[in-house]
Amino acid sequence: MSKNLEIVQKTSKVLGILSKIGYICSIVGAILCLVGIAVLVVANGNPEIVAKIQEGAKLTVKQTIGACVIGLVYCISGILISKWHLNYFLMEQKEGTPFTEEGARAFRTLGIVNIVVPLSSVIVASIIEAIFKSPHEARPDVSFGLGIAMILLSFVFAYGAELEKKKAEKKAVAKDKE
Repeated sequence: MSKNLEIVQKTSKVLGILSKIGYICSIVGAILCLVGIAVLVVANGNPEIVAKIQEGAKLTVKQTIGACVIGLVYCISGILISKWHLNYFLMEQKEGTPFTEEGARAFRTLGIVNIVVPLSSVIVASIIEAIFKSPHEARPDVSFGLGIAMILLSFVFAYGAELEKKKAEKKAVAKDKE
């Protein structure tokens, strides 16, 4: 294995670990948002609790529920993106190189996911914000640049896969001639 490919594999392993951490954190965040929503729905009938929520959050219970639903949307987005990333890095490690046809297609899909999922979550969150009149400022980065870069890089991976295939074919032809 070349030194550069070794670096790629080590980086892939680290990114796979980070993807798994992001996946787990997003799941925990989604669960906590669901718990928050449930608590707020149950507590909504208790005037003392409602007063404390409004005093502490400076929002109505409805707005606070909306904020939790928006958080849930973003966590689901994080679950989807990190799971796609994790699957790609596991596949790449199994293959031992990013220069495979399947790897190139998977990376291209990952680029598309990095554009579509965050954009969709922002749109859904904005709709929820309007319904619940819940102000929120945190918006995940709609990573057009990253997604486009990944799509373009996937073509480099596909080209590398073509070169690897041609190299293998030349070796096979040379071996047959012997």
